[in-house]
Amino acid sequence: MLTRKGLLMLAVIAVTLPSVPLGAAEDPVGEWVGTTEVPDQGTDQVVLTIRKADGGYGGLMTDSLGMVAKVDLQDVQFADGTLSFGFSLTDGAQMTMKLKVTGDKMTGEWRHPEGDVGTITFERKKA
Repeated sequence: MLTRKGLLMLAVIAVTLPSVPLGAAEDPVGEWVGTTEVPDQGTDQVVLTIRKADGGYGGLMTDSLGMVAKVDLQDVQFADGTLSFGFSLTDGAQMTMKLKVTGDKMTGEWRHPEGDVGTITFERKKA
């Protein structure tokens, strides 16, 4: 049974908790390391850096297979826990990526204009 003091403590805790909904997505800013399978190429390690830029987001990306030569991300959007952006491959193909941010992980997919789609998983790099 809760005492009057216990009830008062619970009320104070409830009032002082932040008004952020449970499970709210975290800010995607930081360095992320991910892996994906590229058709006819194998496993690719991808490094993604997201930063705040001009009231929104920007970033850079590179990969271990040399398909992405440290390119600037295009049209970076972050809303409702989802990060999306475009980027260019070294052969000029315009790719898109869409990722769900959950704490220190991001999961989603990349799309090639010729129809290839692949899954990708990132983990936030620890400082």
